[in-house]
Amino acid sequence: MPLKHYEHCCSTIQALASLGKIEGVIPLLHGPQPCSYQNQVGSMSCRPANLVTAGTLVNKSDVIFGGEAGLKQQVKNLYEKYHPRVIVIINTCIPQLIGEDIEGVIIELKQEIPDLKVSTCLTGFNYPRSMPLGSDAAWVAVIDTSEKQAKVPGSIGLIGRTGQDAGNLACLEMFFKKAEIPCFVFPTPHLDSMSSIVRAEKYYPIHITPWLTCRHLSEHFDGDVEFIEIPVGIQGTSNFLRAIAERQNSQKLHDLVDDEEKRVRPELEKIRARFAGEKVRMLMVDGPANEVSVGKIFAEFGAEVFVVPSMKNKFYQQEKKIMQERYGVTFIEEDFDLLGDIIDAVKPTAVSVEFQAQPECVSRLVPTFINMLYLCEYGYDYAIDLGTNFFKNMHRPVYETWQGLMKKYGG
Repeated sequence: MPLKHYEHCCSTIQALASLGKIEGVIPLLHGPQPCSYQNQVGSMSCRPANLVTAGTLVNKSDVIFGGEAGLKQQVKNLYEKYHPRVIVIINTCIPQLIGEDIEGVIIELKQEIPDLKVSTCLTGFNYPRSMPLGSDAAWVAVIDTSEKQAKVPGSIGLIGRTGQDAGNLACLEMFFKKAEIPCFVFPTPHLDSMSSIVRAEKYYPIHITPWLTCRHLSEHFDGDVEFIEIPVGIQGTSNFLRAIAERQNSQKLHDLVDDEEKRVRPELEKIRARFAGEKVRMLMVDGPANEVSVGKIFAEFGAEVFVVPSMKNKFYQQEKKIMQERYGVTFIEEDFDLLGDIIDAVKPTAVSVEFQAQPECVSRLVPTFINMLYLCEYGYDYAIDLGTNFFKNMHRPVYETWQGLMKKYGG
């Protein structure tokens, strides 16, 4: 099957997975039964099982007459049973194709249930080739339910990527806490703390994904947005922190970065020496946008990195320029039919892909990393751990044995 058809899960699954991480929010998947089932099951591995998700079942008659009535009733059912703070309607392909009036349903619901906050996001074919945009669209829907709050003087806001970032940003937060810089993060595991992001005076995205989120925050809640670079690896993390230290006039934050660099430098040099000896060629194919961020870490180690990007928004263009100028990373933006074509052309030491792409990698006996398992990659320690364990996790002897057998007996 051509990669361009399976390079990503649908953006719907990412919206569901991200919203499913946030207590106080119930995502309602509005679509036909096969869509609801596949997205519910597919997202179970990356959202807590105890959090509630719901759906409607758009049937044949709904395609003709519209499914607004069923959607409205399901929202009411959810509110009566769970009393959530927010319900986000994830509007999938079929309701969009038939032109359902979701905004009209929301207006009616607000009139009938004043205490309920309902918003919607568009997924499915709206973002056919970029799964991570499901998170971005979902975050905008959550922010739409927030109210303006007083800004905290001198405060900053860190804008993350997906629901997996919620509760996993301490590796960055701790520096601002120690430097006594007021810091809000987004997303977080609970709606109350997520809503506090509107109190930040300036927003710093920490990944290429949240372009729509940052624009929405800037337009509706004031505050400037500045993309510095993704704070991954040693140099990337230091550059990000030092840039904020300059803007906040914080010598204490500069000193903290100095201490961290001294701590991790010996391990980084060991990793670089190993990569120099092994001559690693790393192919990073799509994924939840971490083909760029994890690819950047490998490039700092000295690997020759090839990136097939999952998205091409403004933040990506800025990060791409940084990675090209600093590390000479190659970006493959041209369309192609098969992942195998790229593997045959690049001849990588290892590849990082989504689960769906495994068949083409396995058949070529190329060491394969599943990029969905390499998230929350920010900060110093993640990079050191990744580099220290990379060759062990690659299981190269196993692949070399099979390659030898195929060469000898495979014809």
